Amino acid sequence: MRADAVGGWPRLAAVWCSAYGAANVWWLANPGSPFAPPEEVFSPGRWMAVALAFSAAVACSLIAAGAGQRRPAPARWTLVGVAWVAGAGLILYSYMLAISVATLLFGEVDDWGSLLARAAGATAGALTLVCAVAEQRRVRRACPHCARVHGRSPERRTDPAPWWARLAAYVAIAGCSVRVAALILDSVTAHRPPFALGTPFAVFVVLLILAGTLLPLALVHRFGRIWPRWVVPLAGRDVPRWLVLGPAWFVGAGLAGYFGVAGMAAWLLGEGNLAQAPVWRVSMEMFGYTAWGLGLLVAAVSYYGLTRPACPLPNSPYRVPMPLA
Repeated sequence: MRADAVGGWPRLAAVWCSAYGAANVWWLANPGSPFAPPEEVFSPGRWMAVALAFSAAVACSLIAAGAGQRRPAPARWTLVGVAWVAGAGLILYSYMLAISVATLLFGEVDDWGSLLARAAGATAGALTLVCAVAEQRRVRRACPHCARVHGRSPERRTDPAPWWARLAAYVAIAGCSVRVAALILDSVTAHRPPFALGTPFAVFVVLLILAGTLLPLALVHRFGRIWPRWVVPLAGRDVPRWLVLGPAWFVGAGLAGYFGVAGMAAWLLGEGNLAQAPVWRVSMEMFGYTAWGLGLLVAAVSYYGLTRPACPLPNSPYRVPMPLA
């Protein structure tokens, strides 16, 4: 399939976002309904979901209609910007999805309505971002066969990650280190172990630490794109890109949304149990998690470009000479 082919994605996104927005309108009008999930805490309110959903629906509808291709570049970039803001906003509004999925894995889900509503909101945001990326590629005149801007985009998996991606990966590792340090310091202060080995929480912490060390390194180093020699059965083969990208985007969006948006808001407003916690611990948790999430998201952008399939047309007319160093 051609990289610039939009197909039915914008139409699907427009319908999905409209349905999600309509559901939130109904929940606003019927707050006491047993089918209405509770509003997300520390968010501006359900009206925000309505505004974001219908903005995304309009942007995706215009992309589906091909309106952007018949308008000047500034208008098309505006359409791309609206789609990016609305899509990212819907994902951030559904920041509790990561927590809901974590509780689902441990069999402790107590509100399926909220889980499904958050999943619907995050899906609406993801579909909108897919449309934004597709339209952005056309505005940038990217190669329709591989989505690269030849001469400016990496052409092979073996190309090095850019400096800003490596910086973001190590920021994520630093954020993870700060959070783990806060956990250890808090345990030492309370004279108790950080967690009991063998418990579900211990397994969760181990997985989380791997997501803060191995995952960011895989995003910017060769072993995350090409299986290294010590992985004997797979050595030299391509690492499936979504094996790395999926966890990076899910964990990054979850941490940035839950702690960077909701956690910071709760801390600044002095709500919840954060007001009684020591300032050093809360600051280490909030800033550590936020840097961790944002670092993963930025590094994942680079990984996404580095692991694109090779261009099927070596002599594509979209290729331009590489600039001289």
